[in-house]
Formats: sequence, C-alpha cells, structure tokens
Amino acid sequence: MTVKRNDRRNDVDDPNIFCNGDTRKIWPLLNRRAITTSDDSAYQADAGVPKPGLFLNTSNASQRQKESRLLCQQDPESFHCAIGPILLVAQCFGLLPVCGVLSASSRGLAFRRRTLRAIYASVLTLTMLVVALSSIVHMVRSVDTQTFEIKGGIGAATAGAVFYGNSVLGSFLFLWLAPRWAPLQQEWRAMEQLIDRWGRPRLRRKFSVITGIVLTCALLEHTLSMVKNTPNYRWNTTANMSLNNFLNEYSHNSHEFIISVWGYNLAVGMFLFVVSKIATFTWNFTDLFVMLVSTGLAERFKTLNTRMTSANATTPTIVEWRVLRENYAALSALVKRVDNDVSPIVLLSFANNLYFICLQLLNGLSRPDEDGILNSVYFFGSFAFLVARTVGVTLLAARINDQSRIALPVLYTCPAKAYCIETQRLEHQLATDDIALSGLRFFSITRNFMLAIAGAIVTYEVVLLQFNLAINHK
Repeated sequence: MTVKRNDRRNDVDDPNIFCNGDTRKIWPLLNRRAITTSDDSAYQADAGVPKPGLFLNTSNASQRQKESRLLCQQDPESFHCAIGPILLVAQCFGLLPVCGVLSASSRGLAFRRRTLRAIYASVLTLTMLVVALSSIVHMVRSVDTQTFEIKGGIGAATAGAVFYGNSVLGSFLFLWLAPRWAPLQQEWRAMEQLIDRWGRPRLRRKFSVITGIVLTCALLEHTLSMVKNTPNYRWNTTANMSLNNFLNEYSHNSHEFIISVWGYNLAVGMFLFVVSKIATFTWNFTDLFVMLVSTGLAERFKTLNTRMTSANATTPTIVEWRVLRENYAALSALVKRVDNDVSPIVLLSFANNLYFICLQLLNGLSRPDEDGILNSVYFFGSFAFLVARTVGVTLLAARINDQSRIALPVLYTCPAKAYCIETQRLEHQLATDDIALSGLRFFSITRNFMLAIAGAIVTYEVVLLQFNLAINHK
C-alpha cells in the first residue's frame, strides 16, 4: 500500500525513537514506519538529533549501520555500564550468569547455557538445594508443640530452612532472569537513547554509594554473627587444629540444624562455612538488586520531570508536548517490562525480610535477662540493619511511583495558550497509569506500602506473642 507524503498524521512518532530497532519492543506505537515528509522543520530537533526517516527508508545499508553504531556507542552513565561491575561481583557467587556485563554496549550481553558461568551458577544452586533440603528435614523433625514452649524454639526450627530456601529461590530466580537480561537491557538502552536529549543521570556514583553502604553493613553484620557463634574459640599453636576447632564450634552453633542430619567432620565444616557466605551474599544482593533497578528507573523519570518543569515555563509547542508524552509513554512501558521480569525477585525480597523481622522481634522480646553484651550488640545491630535495608528497598522502589506523578501539578498549571490535545493526553496518562514495581502483582511498591508492612509486622508479632503466652501458661 502506497502512502502519500501529505497523509502524515499529527501523532506520528518522533523520529529519534527509531535510533535502535529494539526500541520497537518498548512501545507498540513504534511499530509504525517513519515517513519522510517535507515538513521536517516542524521538529526543531536539538543539535545532533537525527531528522525523520534518517534511520529508516535509507537505501544505503552501510550508512544505516554507521549511524546505528554512532547511536549505540558506549555511555559510561548508562544503566548497563553502571551496573556491570556490580553484576561481575555477583557472578562470583553464582548470580545472573550473563556474558558481557562489562562490554561497552548492551548488545554485547548474552546468556549461553554451556559457559563456565552458567555451569558454575547451576552447581551452586544445586548445592544450596541440598543444604535447604537438609534444613527442611531438620525442621520437620523439630516442629512440634514443645517448639513453641522453648525460648527461641521457632527460630531454631525454621530459620535454617527459610534462610537456605531463600538462597535457593534467589539463585534460581537469577538463573531464570539471565536469558531475559540481554533483551531487557537492549530495550533499556533504546529508552535511554530516546530521552538522553533531556539529560543523563549520574548512575555510576549513585550505584557505587548504594552498593558500598549495603555490602559494608552486610559484612559487618556477618562478622558479628561469626564472632557471636564462636564465643569459646581460642587459637591454638597448630594451624590445622585451630582451623578445625574454629569450624567445629562455628558449625555447631550456627548450623546445628545441618549437623544433626549430616554429622560433623572437617570437610563438612569447611563446606558449611563457604556455603553460608554464598547464601548470605545472595540474601543481601537480592535487596541490592531491587534498589539499583529502582534507582535506574526513578532517575530517568526525574530527568523527564526536570525537562517538563522547564518546558512549561517556556510555552512549549504541540510538537514538544508530543515528544514529552511519547518519552513518558516509552519509559512507563519499560517499567512494566522490568516489572514483568523482576517482580519474582521483589516478592522474594519482601517475603524474606518480613519473616526475619518478625523472627528477630520475637526473639528479642523473649531474650533472657542474662544475655551477654556480645549477643546484645549483635541482636540490635542485625535487627537495625535488617529494618534499614527493608526500608531502603521500599523507599527506593517507591520512588518510581513518586517520580512518575511529579509532573501532574505542572500540567495542572499549564497556561491556556500552551494547552493542547497532547497536553491533555499526557495528563490523562500520568493520572490513570499505575507505574510501580510489584511483587508478582500481589502488591505495588508505593510509600503507602511501607505502612502496610509495618501493620503486618505488628499484627503477626502480637499473634505470635499471644500464642507463646497461651502455650507457656498451660
């Protein structure tokens, strides 16, 4: 079917979104072909922004490839480049085994099942599964009516199964995400190329600060845990005996649920020591990953909001309003795509944190009076870090929803002479579209969600305390 040059509609997409073929996955409207017309001057694009039809309907294939490479060159502040070094560290613990995390472009990402990274991640996942199954066996043997009559009995019976079960699920979910990561990052990069004209957020520094705080606090908390679980340990003159004594005491105090099933020897002690570190990192990285993804998306909304505020002060034209609307639509569609791939990890993060907050509170309220200083320091430090990490995940993820609605007051105060059909469409889109990450769509992460978590924790804690008191008075 032949399309005439003068048949162009007002809602034809801005040409800059055609800089990458992957962009068409972001927004269904991008499936339409760009049509080169004689009214290119209406676009008034910024310097360096391609004209309509530059990357489509071009007869010279080499010219198209050259222009595509120019637009897909390395950007150190892109999400792919900013999160790459962090993902490389995570791969040392068997998480997200994707090749090319340090490549210059997201096009270098690929997941191959027969690579050393994928095999290593699969082996670690199976190893965690073995430990988790042993923990479940101990839990089934231990849970009875007497468990609730003993102080700390619930935690001793269930904590190991939940901790290593979380590690298995986390490793499995990152394996599940690995083949989806490359297409997701290509769409993310296409979105960045679309709205980079409005400015680029400084993601590398933000990611470094967030990662440094979370992992440093996690290291301190885990170090306190090891010291707490070896209160009677003393170094001997013989190195081998010292190591064996250390692992023996550490394993019996921290992994009694495994020792009761396997027994203890030096190999088991070394195995449990290494596995516990991998499981601890997986637990912390699950929260860290949600924080980083949320920050990357929220910062992009913040950039668009800044442009919206400045544009409203200069009476934008209908074309500028349309470009802004399309940018918001593309970014909103990317949030939904990210949520589709990341929401299982979000659900795991909140479910695990909710369980351990309730468990820590229950153990803290029933702590013996003669508890030592070291145990008290560990309890309050661990509990504070757990709550702070949960609050951090919630607030950073809720920023996506907050930033997506900041532009609404600007649209409400838009001058009459600048108000047009594109302004109305953008206003309707921002007011009605629910833009937020979710936990498998069971819940959406907004600021109100934090109050819901607090209410749930208080409710469960009251029920557990009443249940404990009722049994103890029998």
